[in-house]
Amino acid sequence: MSVLSQAVGVVVIILNAIAPHRKAKSSVLLFLLLGNVLTVVQFALLGATTEVAVIAISTIRSLCFFLYSRRDKRAPLWLLAVFIALQCGAVAATWGGPLSLLVLFDVVQTYGQWQTNMKVLRMCTIVASIPLAIYDLLVKGFTGALNQIIQAVSASIALWHKHYRKGRPAA
Repeated sequence: MSVLSQAVGVVVIILNAIAPHRKAKSSVLLFLLLGNVLTVVQFALLGATTEVAVIAISTIRSLCFFLYSRRDKRAPLWLLAVFIALQCGAVAATWGGPLSLLVLFDVVQTYGQWQTNMKVLRMCTIVASIPLAIYDLLVKGFTGALNQIIQAVSASIALWHKHYRKGRPAA
């Protein structure tokens, strides 16, 4: 276990815990983009090549989707398909056994970031976080696992607060 890797993971936790509470999609994506960059560093230090490959692609994905959202547009469907294909290809190219399949749940996050509904984005964050947390635990990325759990809890709180709490307008 790399102490530096875990320290980087703490910063990622903070960024990803804040992200779901941001009101604008572009702001959510900016926090996720910064978190992805640091996640690549974190898992590179641990030698978890499947996660490094998929999260590196996710970083580029978040940047592209962020740039589209800054112009109040959704990225084209073909771009979504390209990122999903790249993520699946990265898992195949870095195959480390059945454990690598857990990283494929990042495609759920890809879909969430692609579409424009903030409620769906928050739900996708929750769904993608659980299998990624399990993967992170198994490759000894303990702060990465904690990050995924906190991200799921934070997205759940934001989902309840912004979409389900009575008397509150949807954000």
